[in-house]
Amino acid sequence: MGRIFLWAGQGSTIDGEIDTACLAHILHRSAGVLKGQGFLVLEVPVGLSLPKAIAWINVRSQPGDVALALETATFTSANVRGTSVFYIANNTERRTHAELLLQALAQQVPSLVNRGVHPDTDTETGSLAFTRQVNIPALVLSLGFVTNLADRTLMLERPIELASGIFKGLLPWSRRLAERGIGLPLPSIQISINGQLCSEQGILVEGNVYVPVDLLDQHAVAIPRATTAGWRHYGGITYIRAIELREAGVFVGWDAETRTALLQTLLSFEPEALGDIIGPGYLLPSDYEVFLKQINPEGLQKFPEVAQLYQAEAAIEGVNPDVAFAQALLEANFFGFSSSLKPAQNNFGGLGATGGSREFASFPSTQIGVRAHIQHLKAYANQEPLVQAVVDPRFSSISRGVAPSVEHLSWRWSAEAEYGAKILALLRRLYGSAGLL
Repeated sequence: MGRIFLWAGQGSTIDGEIDTACLAHILHRSAGVLKGQGFLVLEVPVGLSLPKAIAWINVRSQPGDVALALETATFTSANVRGTSVFYIANNTERRTHAELLLQALAQQVPSLVNRGVHPDTDTETGSLAFTRQVNIPALVLSLGFVTNLADRTLMLERPIELASGIFKGLLPWSRRLAERGIGLPLPSIQISINGQLCSEQGILVEGNVYVPVDLLDQHAVAIPRATTAGWRHYGGITYIRAIELREAGVFVGWDAETRTALLQTLLSFEPEALGDIIGPGYLLPSDYEVFLKQINPEGLQKFPEVAQLYQAEAAIEGVNPDVAFAQALLEANFFGFSSSLKPAQNNFGGLGATGGSREFASFPSTQIGVRAHIQHLKAYANQEPLVQAVVDPRFSSISRGVAPSVEHLSWRWSAEAEYGAKILALLRRLYGSAGLL
């Protein structure tokens, strides 16, 4: 049976306190239970950064091993709580492993709130390095929200029960990999590109689809720079993990019945222009509505015209409505807003007021709020004059054209370094929901 790597992550911060110690305590108890049952467990040294932890695992791992990272989460509302497991997107086998882990944990700790398993594309950054860059099958277990008193108390006062639940979830995952047989020939799969079934086949590795690089070259599919874990040389052929192709604007799907990887390129879609603020959108208002209904249907009930308004107002000023709507999802918390920004303010871009006020700006209607957001984006993106009268209170405060893409909004619109990446992640989720990416 393979070994189990455990990493305590870096925790979340609340009131200046880092919860790494709490996670490390739970992890150490989990390791103790596993070792007591005869498992070989390797604990990643506490305090390593994420890149160093991944490197530490990759240097020591071998086929048949698995890796689990423990994390905590935070949220603006103290009422949000619960435990989730994240797996690499489009990997049905890893999803099954995640379900096994969370089910066992929930059974062991009934007071735990089960938030389900999620692909790593559901995270703010659109992917998780731990699930993708670790060379062996890896999951991320988010134990709870440190901003919620019940979750925090559970983690601090019941580490033994949590450790036992983690053990019971890791056990079937590790055994399944062992029973499958390590060292057997890798199973082959079919590949379809833009609806055409290819003569060359791919391979399935630990539930991940890998496609030949030569085949992608033949079909003029852009090949991104994948991580070490994204490449594999097998039988004299170089393969890339299919999920990595999302970065090149390729929709990646899977037909389980025929065991076929479905790759769809978007000929009119330029991946390098994904975050451009000025330009056309690719989605319809109905695509926005379908996505929002899945995340926060109440938001659409409060603002039933918001999807139509973003398309209309953006078209007037030449702003990409998809980018604007994705940013609104981030700023307005999927139109659920926050304690500091209220729905009645109709402020979907998190725009500040003038005069050094600590309050966010307020607008008289949904339409004017959307218009102000669009104007603020245009101010950053280029130096063209506005078509409509200015309603953005801070339009004149911006150096025009300094941020033509969302990546440039980091440290400007927000002081957060990952701000642009979060918008791009939501944009990809929008396109994925509509079947475009």
